[in-house]
Amino acid sequence: MLHSTYVIETQNADYLYRSITPELETIAIAGTRSAVIVRETAEKLIIDITASDVASCRSATNSWLRLALVATEVDELVVDTLKN
Repeated sequence: MLHSTYVIETQNADYLYRSITPELETIAIAGTRSAVIVRETAEKLIIDITASDVASCRSATNSWLRLALVATEVDELVVDTLKN
């Protein structure tokens, strides 16, 4: 088994957590070759990935980091829109 942990330091950890955790339900239904645990602390979002092989680990990493990036970009757009 392969394990990867990604720590994203942000002041909006709660927002990111609430934005991406609904995807955990999708993974449970799909029955993938990887498992993901998403946790948050005051200023960190932590994504733990366990996968059965390198391809699954790469795929899960790409998916979850992309989800976090998109959530961050949307948050920034909302903040910019509210400023104007």
